[in-house]
Amino acid sequence: MRALHKDSSGQAIPIDYILIFSMSVLFFGIMTMSFSSVVDNSTQQAIYTELKDVGNQVSFGITSAYLSIPVQGQSVSVIDIPKEVANNAYFIEVSEDNPFKHGQKALRIKSGYRDVTVYVPLSSVDELVYVNGSASSASGKIKITSNLTGIYLTQG
Repeated sequence: MRALHKDSSGQAIPIDYILIFSMSVLFFGIMTMSFSSVVDNSTQQAIYTELKDVGNQVSFGITSAYLSIPVQGQSVSVIDIPKEVANNAYFIEVSEDNPFKHGQKALRIKSGYRDVTVYVPLSSVDELVYVNGSASSASGKIKITSNLTGIYLTQG
């Protein structure tokens, strides 16, 4: 047995190189896939956070519109929002689907990228006055119209 171990006449040197190269390719492939999933998760979290910020800004605009409802006529305010989040447009609507509290409306912000959807509560304004409407981020502005009958979101 010891004689076979020291006998190098039957070994093929290229086989060693092929095995080392194959194992290296496999190792780097696994590392690349794991790094890709980490980057993908952080990108999705960044989109979620940015959409949440936009939703909070619109919710604040709705609350301000409620606090300044005129006795006669209507009040119009325009909010500037980013046109794109992660190079993609998004859509904002007042929705009946509220994961926070059943029976109350919430803002639903939906991005086209990876179907990220964010819900932002309306601070109970919808219990006091009718709130409805939708807008997209195409113009970078949202118009909030308030009067004694309700508050409406439209494209700015």
